[in-house]
Amino acid sequence: MKNRSIKLIFFGLSAGALIGTLIGNMLAFILPDGSAVKQFFLISYDFTFGSIDGPHLIDLGVIILDFGFILKFNVCSIIGFGIAYYLLKYFR
Repeated sequence: MKNRSIKLIFFGLSAGALIGTLIGNMLAFILPDGSAVKQFFLISYDFTFGSIDGPHLIDLGVIILDFGFILKFNVCSIIGFGIAYYLLKYFR
């Protein structure tokens, strides 16, 4: 990964996490409600930087600006992240 640009690495890892999340959401429809496997794959971890109703909210009447974002990871997105890292590392 020494010769790869930062943009390609960031895009590849982000795409892997997004595809993993998509697979996790598809599993939510397939697996039965209340099963332990469904709960395992759908547990999400939120990392919030800024908040919607926090002190960094600027309300101009017509436009409301919020300076922050939320990262939500679940087990499938972390698996997709790992697969994308593997593909970026070993396939050139």
